[in-house]
Amino acid sequence: MKISNFSDEFNDVKVVDGIYFNDERGSLKKVMYGDKLKSLIDPICEVIISTSKKNVIRGLHFQNPPHDISKLVTCVKGEIVDCFLDIRRNSKNYGKFETISLKHDDKKAVLIPKGFAHGFSVISEEAMVVYLQSGDFNEEHDMAINPISLGIDWKVKNYILSDKDKDAIPFKEFDSLF
Repeated sequence: MKISNFSDEFNDVKVVDGIYFNDERGSLKKVMYGDKLKSLIDPICEVIISTSKKNVIRGLHFQNPPHDISKLVTCVKGEIVDCFLDIRRNSKNYGKFETISLKHDDKKAVLIPKGFAHGFSVISEEAMVVYLQSGDFNEEHDMAINPISLGIDWKVKNYILSDKDKDAIPFKEFDSLF
């Protein structure tokens, strides 16, 4: 498992390159394993599997302190545009976001650290996303920023949002606790 910085600008966000193998039997994707996994996300409190249809946008979600969490995200079916938004007030990147394509047949996962909001859009007919979380879901501290309020190119037309995400606060009105 190789771990690298997403970019010089977002060096707290990590990209994991693992293993992808495909033959006549099927495929194997291994991106969350070994001792290095603990250096990325420890403890692992939840493993979440999300299935979504084409044009769905999920996010931008996070949990406020003291229940803030990190996420390690990979796509195991289809293709998504994964997005992270820096919501740390004192960061030079506050309010900046970036995206990365994740596919079922790549060997990538992305670590979204505490202090970032996270979301993704589905560009294939269906997608299944698996992510590990460093803490338990806490409804009282669970928050969302409207994913359409930032000009993110989600690469979908006629997007589908949950009521939670439609009604989420626009970023320009957001007051970060990070």
